[in-house]
Amino acid sequence: MAIKRSRDKYLSYAFLGLSVYSGFSTVSNVMVGSLAWHFYSTQKTIVTPMTYNHPFSTDASSADSTGMTMFATSFLYLRLNVSPENIDTQQAMLLSHVPSESRDALKKVLDVEADRIKKGGITWRYDITELRTLKPGVVNADVVLHPSTTNGNITTDLKEQKKTYQLRMGYENGIINLLDMSELVPATTN
Repeated sequence: MAIKRSRDKYLSYAFLGLSVYSGFSTVSNVMVGSLAWHFYSTQKTIVTPMTYNHPFSTDASSADSTGMTMFATSFLYLRLNVSPENIDTQQAMLLSHVPSESRDALKKVLDVEADRIKKGGITWRYDITELRTLKPGVVNADVVLHPSTTNGNITTDLKEQKKTYQLRMGYENGIINLLDMSELVPATTN
């Protein structure tokens, strides 16, 4: 009987020790898992795109202002560096970055521009005079458009146009989305 009590006592100590160890193990696994998730979702990655040769940092949910201005510059290139020959390709590439719920509104505007460029034989090139980051993901771009039209060998320069575009962009899991790209029209006072 004394042996049985002694064995039961040691078994209860062993069971209690294993239970405490199991509890600590579970708590530590939960802590390690939550820390791993935290560091995974907030890890910064430095990216240097080949075209721009200027680094920017990203994480799983955002890119810094340098990255957003580079994305804005790329979107401006796709919309404003066009000719009758390449406008359809440029606009298709631009629309591939627009989420489906916003695509129809921008497509209507781009279709009007494409029709005018094709009918008039107009070629646009542009210069960016200023890029301003208003808040994360929102960039205003002041540009000067240099339109010209070609009739055979004769190129006729048209009047330069100063415009301001506002680009709203989102960046998540390495994918850039163009949420809106609208021209800001200056307010007129009479």
